[in-house]
Amino acid sequence: MTGQVEILLDTNLCNGYGVCVTIMPDVFDTPAGSPVAVLLRDRVEADETDDLDEAIRACPAQALAKRELAS
Repeated sequence: MTGQVEILLDTNLCNGYGVCVTIMPDVFDTPAGSPVAVLLRDRVEADETDDLDEAIRACPAQALAKRELAS
């Protein structure tokens, strides 16, 4: 294992609620005028997975998922 986790954002499901931005502002953003969130980076380190799990659980549109990366 690399200790990294890939973030999967389904922009077809995202409604730009911004809950993920509140939880992880260094990973997610909702640019002005954008109807959906965007990824500022597509991977997090192992020590950030608790926050990512919280963002996944809290997303009202269920637009977030994760995939652990193998080495």
